[in-house]
Amino acid sequence: MDQKSGISYGYVSFKFSNHNLYISSLKGVVNIDKITVPISEIKDVAEDTYYGWNRIKFNYNGKRFIFLYSGYGEFDYLKENMFEAIAE
Repeated sequence: MDQKSGISYGYVSFKFSNHNLYISSLKGVVNIDKITVPISEIKDVAEDTYYGWNRIKFNYNGKRFIFLYSGYGEFDYLKENMFEAIAE
């Protein structure tokens, strides 16, 4: 995390379960910095491109979360589950 800007970059793992999105930062093969995001509290979901990369972004608890496509299928999982969950 950049202490001045409060911005964190890196790889994460995530899953949807029990009306929550669980996000964990990855350091090696260890999950750290776990965040639980209630689906009902996700705001301003948007999909667009950034320098040719697909991305999904949303706001939760005063923070902006941005996920970029990496080619491993997780982007499609996030996209399908995110838009399905907020549509309910």
